Amino acid sequence: MFKILFVHNQLVCGGAEQALFDLITLLDKTKFDITVLVQYDGGIWEQKFRDAGIDVISIWDCQKASINPLVKLRNLRKRKQIDKALHRGGEGLLKACLDDTFDIIVAFNGSTLQRMHFSGNAKTVKYIHGDVATNPLFLQNTVAQLDILKRFDRIICVSNIAKRSFMEATGITENVFAHHNPVNSHNILLLSQTEVSLPQGLPIVCAVGRLAEEKGFERLIRIHKKLVDDGILHKLVIVGDGPELQRLTDVIREIHADDSVIMVGYQENPYPYMKQSDILVCPSYTEGLGLVALEAILLGTPVISSAPSVGELFGNENCGLITGVDDKSLEAGIRRMLTDRALYQAAKAGAERRSAFFEGKRMVQEIEAEFISLVEK
Repeated sequence: MFKILFVHNQLVCGGAEQALFDLITLLDKTKFDITVLVQYDGGIWEQKFRDAGIDVISIWDCQKASINPLVKLRNLRKRKQIDKALHRGGEGLLKACLDDTFDIIVAFNGSTLQRMHFSGNAKTVKYIHGDVATNPLFLQNTVAQLDILKRFDRIICVSNIAKRSFMEATGITENVFAHHNPVNSHNILLLSQTEVSLPQGLPIVCAVGRLAEEKGFERLIRIHKKLVDDGILHKLVIVGDGPELQRLTDVIREIHADDSVIMVGYQENPYPYMKQSDILVCPSYTEGLGLVALEAILLGTPVISSAPSVGELFGNENCGLITGVDDKSLEAGIRRMLTDRALYQAAKAGAERRSAFFEGKRMVQEIEAEFISLVEK
């Protein structure tokens, strides 16, 4: 059995966290013994991971109160070791935090302490979730960490476009691979059957995700209002929570879209909304892949996306439209899908045919083979 440590920033509610959760739950537990280490504890999804039987550890677990004098002494020693490691960019942190060794250490997302991953004889893997070609901040951070990135044994990008952009930006071309994040297809299909209350009589456009500026929800709301004013009647359902919630609520009120935009907030189970909607829109300004697009196609819902990487999910099927990243192009795509009935029906049929491709067990076998070949290399 191979022991794997996944290192993550914080288990908040987001696409990367859902991808991590699905990956871990799908990995064959007869082959892999899995632990998750978080840099910051208290994330809203920590309990979700623990409820699924996933071992979650914080680098600051040693701060937990104890009446045992031996434990208190050990924790004091650990805190000093951790403080020292933090001043070294994370070097030696894993040894200070964990009384264990691993075959593979996976830097899954977000940690600023990149030097922590190189510990003992463990093989190292770095996940790239973003597209450096469309995200200037991500590009800046990636280039700044170039020397660290070169030390990883493997780089896994979540799309072919993300892989190509990464290689062009960094010059790193060896041991860089592309694998779509696997999803728990059986669970998603089952959860999508739950009853939810949605308006009847008009087409429903759905968007799901963390309400952050780069996800493009504000422009989607404004596009929606313009289309409604042009007589293209439909409802917009937004599923999610995040730092832009109040801002988006204010925009809806300012443009008088209260009657047609439905904010349902964070939903532990968003899949009935996606399943019962006519179209799923991914309005992001930048996206490595867009997990919700994959989930929508699995559910047979056509997709409109401003992220070009989503086009990889279509295969040879017409599952929707890939627009440009600009507002005008995104608006044109949504307008066309809402007004061209033949186009919509073709996209709907294409998504339903493509659905079977995203079977979770098939997808995770690619990752399992990657991990095993890395250790046995």
